[in-house]
Amino acid sequence: MASVRSLSSRWVAWAFAAAYLVVSAAVGAVLLTMPKTDAAGAENPTTYISSDGSSSPPVSSSTAPAGFQRVRGPAGLSTVIPDGWQAVSAGGPGALRAVDPSDPARIVGFGGARASSSDIVRVHVAYESGFASRTVAYRRLDLNSATYGGHPAVEWEFQHRDGRGLQRVHSLYWLVDGVEYFVFASAPDEEWARMQPVYEAMIANSRP
Repeated sequence: MASVRSLSSRWVAWAFAAAYLVVSAAVGAVLLTMPKTDAAGAENPTTYISSDGSSSPPVSSSTAPAGFQRVRGPAGLSTVIPDGWQAVSAGGPGALRAVDPSDPARIVGFGGARASSSDIVRVHVAYESGFASRTVAYRRLDLNSATYGGHPAVEWEFQHRDGRGLQRVHSLYWLVDGVEYFVFASAPDEEWARMQPVYEAMIANSRP
């Protein structure tokens, strides 16, 4: 029987009252140090089910879909990034990033590190104050408590301004055996329709 990797979500209303959701310290550092000017798993097919119930076509978890290459990340993470993009250190432990060689404003990141707590939502919410104060024109678009492949997760989407203008970021964080993994995609807001499929491919093909 084919395995199914799903991402089911529910609104975290109490976190809305607390204001902004932010990433943990390690992941927050990755987002804040994204470049401004410079440029695995089981053999069964996997299906990604989004929070609204729609699904993408099944893909093989051991090979990359057309237009993508499989990459290995910290803590045993496996995911995919677009062909021609090169993964490099994000400047901190447990994190890598890759930039579109034709457009340095289009960025993906991924990684994993030992979690400070088993409560992934509480940790992310607790970090919000500092991140919000350091982020120009921050605006949260979505905040979800989620389950990813049967593991507790947080999905977060937001906008902010950098030297290029309005930037959009969509990210997923999930906890497996005490390790917090993440993937994110970032692009100028007006180009997000072209970047969304990249994020979806990463979600559909990430392990563990």
